[in-house]
Amino acid sequence: MTTGQLALTKDQVRLYHEQGWLGPYTLLSEEEMAVVRGRIDAEILEVGKAQGLAERDYFHNRHLDNRCVYELLSHPNLVERAASLLGPHLVLWRTNFQIKAPLSEQEEWDTEVPWHQDCAYYQPSPNVILSAWIAVDETTKTNGCMQVLPGSHKRLYPHVEDPDAEMFSRGVDPRHFDASEAVDLELKPGEFIFFNESTLHYSPPNRSETRRFGITPRLTVPFVDVGRREEIDVLMVKGEDYMGFYNVVEPPGSF
Repeated sequence: MTTGQLALTKDQVRLYHEQGWLGPYTLLSEEEMAVVRGRIDAEILEVGKAQGLAERDYFHNRHLDNRCVYELLSHPNLVERAASLLGPHLVLWRTNFQIKAPLSEQEEWDTEVPWHQDCAYYQPSPNVILSAWIAVDETTKTNGCMQVLPGSHKRLYPHVEDPDAEMFSRGVDPRHFDASEAVDLELKPGEFIFFNESTLHYSPPNRSETRRFGITPRLTVPFVDVGRREEIDVLMVKGEDYMGFYNVVEPPGSF
């Protein structure tokens, strides 16, 4: 497809703003994602485990040092659709691996993620962040797929701090909304969805023997302040940093 053919339609853009999420779309074929999965396993996950690193030390921002991750997140199938929502200048400022191990491999922490809005964890100014959820593994209800609440991005929900939480310490009491209206986002490997910084979302624990692995890139635009932006290394996946606020670095090299 050409760049123009990848652009979202006006109706798709309108739907994103109405419901706070959009998709799924195909980033790579299942066969292509299988190759990417193998590389990420070998180049990142197996290395991190062998070195005894905590997940927080090798699960984040690997677009900065791993060519495979960078090429995945800068693929036109993702970038050109994102440009329809944010415009022609796209800052990739953060990436998170979202991995839920098979039940038999889970150790100390529960793989359930509480209902939350991402803006409870970071407060960009203005509040303009576009995230994608990219399925590296097949993502199903059984292994803990993401759920979203359509329209929830139109208000802010009070979050309660959980001092005992290992990873997601802030969540919204389900009594403040109707969780029965949530949508399960089951994805095949290589598919992705978009959602914004205020969309309420959740994922149940993985109670299966199938790993659930997704990657979430966070995109914004040059005039947004994500906090300490002059200290954060970012990549431009489209256009340029016309404001000059960010520390833009070169993409990682090939192996």
